[in-house]
Amino acid sequence: MCWPSVLVVLRLAATPKATKPLVGMCDSARCPQATHHPCHQPVRAGRAASLTVFIESPRVPRGERQRLIPERERALRVATDLDAAMSEGKA
Repeated sequence: MCWPSVLVVLRLAATPKATKPLVGMCDSARCPQATHHPCHQPVRAGRAASLTVFIESPRVPRGERQRLIPERERALRVATDLDAAMSEGKA
């Protein structure tokens, strides 16, 4: 859950006085306020798979590929952590 007074995204976007999240800028894998639940696992795994397709495509410029790699790693980390939590019965 996000609280506008402490939204990381608003500080990153240099809009600390905004009263609600900015559309398209939320990345729960980077946000310390984020909570992840079992229902989020397929979304994160799908995001990682989509990013892999782009990273492996020869049509994607090298700079863009380099930018996408950390995004894919974050998505994989969250998906893997959720898998582990679900198998341990914590999620």
